[in-house]
Amino acid sequence: MTDPKPNSHNRFQQIQYEFSKNLRNPAEAKAPEGIEARRMKVYQDLFYNNIESFCKNSFPVLRSITADDKWHRMVRDFFTNYRAESPYFIEISKEFFNYLSEHRKPEGDDFPFMLELAHWEWMEVATVSAKENILQIPHERNGDLVSEPVVVSPLAHSLVYEYPVHRIGPSYLPDTPPETPTFLLISRNRKHEVDFMEGNSMTYRLLDIFIEHLHEGRQITGKQALEQLIEETNFPQPEQLLNGGQQILTSLLERDILLGTA
Repeated sequence: MTDPKPNSHNRFQQIQYEFSKNLRNPAEAKAPEGIEARRMKVYQDLFYNNIESFCKNSFPVLRSITADDKWHRMVRDFFTNYRAESPYFIEISKEFFNYLSEHRKPEGDDFPFMLELAHWEWMEVATVSAKENILQIPHERNGDLVSEPVVVSPLAHSLVYEYPVHRIGPSYLPDTPPETPTFLLISRNRKHEVDFMEGNSMTYRLLDIFIEHLHEGRQITGKQALEQLIEETNFPQPEQLLNGGQQILTSLLERDILLGTA
């Protein structure tokens, strides 16, 4: 006698597949038989609106400068065709940025800075939602940043963009990038607030040097980092940079980009 369970199981899987496919793309995929269209519409709107809301809240500037039809077309394509690698809602912003940068086909009316702006907004979300707590990292707040090994916040990032992404909004939509790139440092301070500062190429690279050594498993002194910066840039007045470096290090400490010394 044939066991009916496998067939029932396969049928149930088929209904699930048809149901989820219709939720993603109700315009092209039919709903399972026997489900009232009005009821399906409730689920269609609920799922799409949840995803769209996460995208809108994670990329508020991009949303504010994008026409409604274009925005919903992007989110619908993301919802329909993109396959996220993470099941967590908190990762939707990362997945949407990956969709924009790696999967979506560019359109003629895209802003030239769209991907840079999306990356900047994603970095804000990633920084505020990071699990690390800098208060739990051992450090001496009042140590000598020049002569002692420096502790860098794991929540600090040095970023460079062609466009001044932190200034972009409905009233500022540049067509071409300025001659000088924009260097930004973003971090989360000990009050759990996201903070950013606009720097220059030297400040950007100095933080990068600390971070690179940290990734290699060692901490270096402020003097060592400044000396590496002098060598890399062939700085014409090394003593001037070494003497002024204390002020740069202190400004990074005040923003909790540097936490102190080991």
